[in-house]
This record gives sequence, C-alpha cells and structure tokens, in this order.
Amino acid sequence: MHFVPSDSEALKSFMEEKHLGQVDLARKAGVSQSTVSRALSGFSLRRGRARSRLFIYAQIKDPERQVPPKKGPQRVMTAFQRIWDGTEAHASAVARIIDALEDLKPASKKQG
Repeated sequence: MHFVPSDSEALKSFMEEKHLGQVDLARKAGVSQSTVSRALSGFSLRRGRARSRLFIYAQIKDPERQVPPKKGPQRVMTAFQRIWDGTEAHASAVARIIDALEDLKPASKKQG
C-alpha cells in the first residue's frame, strides 16, 4: 500500500474549492465514488486509469505517474493527458481542435 498525503490533501482542497462531494466529483471525473474515497483516504493499492482520470480532472500532478519519453506519438499523448480533464465532452472538444490543425501537417516527402 502507498500512503500519499499530499495527493489526498490536494484532492480535498480541490473538492472544497469547487464545492464538490465525492459523488459529484466521481461523476464529473468519470470514475466511481469508491475511487474518489480511496484517493481521499491517501491509501491506494493500484495506480490505474480511474485514479489517473481523477487526478487529471482535478489538475493534480500524480508523482508516481511515469512520464514517457518526449518522442513522436508519446509526446503527443503526454501533452493530451496533461490538458484533458477526463470527460467525454472535453475529449470531443480537444479532438475538434486537433482536427482543425490538419493544415499544419508537414508536406509529405516525395519519393523518387
């Protein structure tokens, strides 16, 4: 088991600032209420997707989240995870922005 008081305290502060209860936060972050409860207790057996979504939504950096190398697709995914709040609506909005950037693609090299 890992005890991470700074994570749970940051989450409690976020909830107080936003006037959110556990159920409200769980719904907004797209996780279960039990995930929120475990994160608030400071004890966590797993560092899974649900926990990551919760901390991304609350904009709390997870010190145990591994940052992949800043190359190619991994760099793009890291940037996306940094800004995405964990909701489907926000994912759609970010996807529309990415789609709008299509004209910025570098021209393909001519094979010859």
